[in-house]
Amino acid sequence: MPVSEYIRRTGKRLTYTIEYDRGEYFIHRDGAMKKSFPDAMTSGISPKEATPDLMLKLAIGDIETLNGMEE
Repeated sequence: MPVSEYIRRTGKRLTYTIEYDRGEYFIHRDGAMKKSFPDAMTSGISPKEATPDLMLKLAIGDIETLNGMEE
């Protein structure tokens, strides 16, 4: 599973670790799980569309908006 580091552009500008693959991503900060998105099908994204690149973009969007997590 690919791993990427991302620094939030606003707020406290903390660094997050994103593990992502086809149809799933997991966001961690300081070793703690901040958000889990384990199945794209449950959110209405088709398996064909749920590419690793899309999952990384969605994770970054969640980090920037703090969607479903605290800073």
